[in-house]
Amino acid sequence: MSDLKKIKERILARIKIALFVNNIPGFRNQKRFSTYLVSTFVVLTTLSVVVVLGALYSYFGKQVETEFHKKILAEKGQVEILLSNRLARISSRLKGVGADNIIRVTVMLDGHSQLKQRITEFYPSREGVFFFVSKEGQAAVIPDHYPGLSPALIKFAKKEYPYGEVLENDGTPHLLWWFSTPIMHQTRLMGTAYALYDITRDRKLLATISQTVSGDVAVVKFNRLFSLISQTTRPFKNKLSTNPAMNSELLSFDKKTILTKIGGFDDLYYQASLSALVGEKRKVTLWIGLIAIAILAISTLTSILLGKKMVQPLREMTRKAIQISEGQKNLLFENNDRNYWEFNQLSQAFNYMLANLKDAEEQSRYKELLENVDDAVYILDRDGNVLEANDAAYSQLGYTPEQFFGLNLSEIIPADDAQLIIGQLGKDSVEQSAQKITIETSHFKTDGSPIAVEIHSRAISYRGRIVILNVARDITKRIEAEQEKKHLQTQLIHSQKMEAVGTLAGGIAHDFNNLLMGIQGYVSLMRLQTKPGDTNDEYIQGIENAVMSAANLTNQLLGFARKGKYALRPTCLNDIVENSAKMFTRTRKEIVIHKTLQDDIWSAKIDRGQIEQVLINLYLNAWHAMPRGGDIFIQTENIFLSDDYCKPFEVSGGNYVKISVTDTGVGIDEEIIERIFEPFFTTKDVGKGTGLGLASAYGIIKNHNGIIRVYSERGHGTTFNLYLPASNDEKAEEIKTSRRLMTGKETILLVDDEEGTIEVEELMLKELGYKVLPARSGKEAIALYKKNKASLDMVALDMIMPEMSGKDTYDELKKIDPGVKVLLVSGYSLNRQIKEIMQLGCDGFIQKPFDIVQLSQKLRQVLEA
Repeated sequence: MSDLKKIKERILARIKIALFVNNIPGFRNQKRFSTYLVSTFVVLTTLSVVVVLGALYSYFGKQVETEFHKKILAEKGQVEILLSNRLARISSRLKGVGADNIIRVTVMLDGHSQLKQRITEFYPSREGVFFFVSKEGQAAVIPDHYPGLSPALIKFAKKEYPYGEVLENDGTPHLLWWFSTPIMHQTRLMGTAYALYDITRDRKLLATISQTVSGDVAVVKFNRLFSLISQTTRPFKNKLSTNPAMNSELLSFDKKTILTKIGGFDDLYYQASLSALVGEKRKVTLWIGLIAIAILAISTLTSILLGKKMVQPLREMTRKAIQISEGQKNLLFENNDRNYWEFNQLSQAFNYMLANLKDAEEQSRYKELLENVDDAVYILDRDGNVLEANDAAYSQLGYTPEQFFGLNLSEIIPADDAQLIIGQLGKDSVEQSAQKITIETSHFKTDGSPIAVEIHSRAISYRGRIVILNVARDITKRIEAEQEKKHLQTQLIHSQKMEAVGTLAGGIAHDFNNLLMGIQGYVSLMRLQTKPGDTNDEYIQGIENAVMSAANLTNQLLGFARKGKYALRPTCLNDIVENSAKMFTRTRKEIVIHKTLQDDIWSAKIDRGQIEQVLINLYLNAWHAMPRGGDIFIQTENIFLSDDYCKPFEVSGGNYVKISVTDTGVGIDEEIIERIFEPFFTTKDVGKGTGLGLASAYGIIKNHNGIIRVYSERGHGTTFNLYLPASNDEKAEEIKTSRRLMTGKETILLVDDEEGTIEVEELMLKELGYKVLPARSGKEAIALYKKNKASLDMVALDMIMPEMSGKDTYDELKKIDPGVKVLLVSGYSLNRQIKEIMQLGCDGFIQKPFDIVQLSQKLRQVLEA
């Protein structure tokens, strides 16, 4: 029945495909997306062009008008200069008439005919200028007339003394000026010389104006506009003639003419034609129209090409879909970088669909393949229930197929491992092949006995749904072999190490105890001879305490050789630091110890004597590195270490108590620092060191499931960092510090002289989203900061650098920019030098090494302060 049903389904599917292929030609008569796209693009482009070109036309039109107005005002200024010069020359010539000796004598002698002859011969009328003379006390002027000059004009001038005034005579306007100058004989006034100037008769001046400017000089009077150069008259509206705008810079007379008042003259205007302005505006209109046509043509062609480019992939996909429906199932839809993202997404979706179809066809082959695999293979649903399995899966465990198919994954492997697989691969968000998990766990037989297996688990698509595929391999023999090998190696290394250390430790302990016995004996005798209250009593007690501590050290060294079986108790590490520092400074007065201890320090489950030994060893190493005395900085703090940070040290992440011991000694060379924890390695002279101090410290910290790290540079001291697990007995809370990665977009100047360090720090900063300017010296950092001061948000500054130290660089940066934000970066803990810079206003400090989360949070803390 099932085979018959499948045959029917295949026939129906083929009928549907045939109907789809037959209907394809009918689709061509429907609306086309490409046509709609081209039309929309053209309309939007046209609207944009209209708006933009309208704004451009308005802008350039105003520019053309502005330039034209500037030109008119400039020409008006030239006319004003010509008129002023002309009037000045007339005034100067009139003064020459008044100073003429013959005219003065003639006036004195009252010779009318001689005076008239003198004026007409030597000061004839020309270019609209007429000269007259009158004797003192007489109203008549000589000559009393000129040919072509109306007596009415002379009478008007004598009466009104016009200065640029208009008089209409016989229908003709005259623009008149009347000048006068006295005729003197010594201090006596003999008479007056006059000059009548009619600009309408001054053809030379008008010709000069015509040659100099493109406009005309016009007189506005009697509701008429008299153009002096063109000799034309046009009516002037009364309302316009009385308009206050007549005194403004520019006034439109009509559509073709514009007027501007000539300064210093009431009725005189400069007249210009608007034809040039109209012509320029037509040019602007023409160019903008051509540009609009070009843009519209380009946009139309672009929209057509764009439409073709968008529709072409759809047509290609349609063609391939038809081919696939006809049976060509090996075809795939191409993803072309030249296509749009949406088309590539559609192609990927179709390819994904085809892949699922192929998977469905290949499902029938899976079982045959699984049965030929020696490993156990079984398929689970998202809840962990068994759906399919091969013979190896259930036969190895003693189940029948019916029993095995009724199981859940939590009944086959430990519940925690089952939850891990189901929790990560059984989610709705998991896609096919999105994740793969490999774990080592155990399969349980029917009798409950385990079989060690390695399971490769992944999410796959099976029969149209997401399932979990488990492939389990029996690794019992491999684990046994690895354990045996590891056990043998551990035994060999431990036996060799303990044999050497034990032999040496026994000899050292024997000799050292003999010496201590002698010291203790002498001290006991001294105490017997010391009276109570003696000043030396405190020193004797100190010696006894030191002897007791030294004896404890020998016992702890032997305990280390036995692989360290300690009496672990929850202890406050601040107390151990206080006691060990106090004991050490009693006999090392040249060393100054600075302590920075966190108040609410967590307790740690430790052997007090062993940790004291570690600290004393570190103090002694610091003392040897500072033969002339120096400073030791001790700091304690609560800290949380991630699993990624702890993984290389084979310890678990979590809450730790950190102890930092920093000295100001000579430092350790790079080639030596890699060997300082090796047993018997020492840089001291023969007889002055055993090479077991740091080796025992390393072993003690490791046996406490802790971490010991060292950071040093030659000539700049050494820092030892101890990390001891916080005790759960004290129920210490984790640091309320978010482990969230915090990013940013600011620009940071990174300063470090170590090539490897600056490279990894630059990569970390860029990963966080910051822009980085690297500088490999203090001098380079100063130069970069001066050049990029405006764009820099912070400086990450290393403390120890050659030539120009971190402190010197910090001082120079503060001089350049008192508000600069600086984050100090150092392998040392918070020592004196760093404290001094922090007191000067530095914004923050971070100690190497640090992970990227610690760095990201410290950066935001400084930048947002």
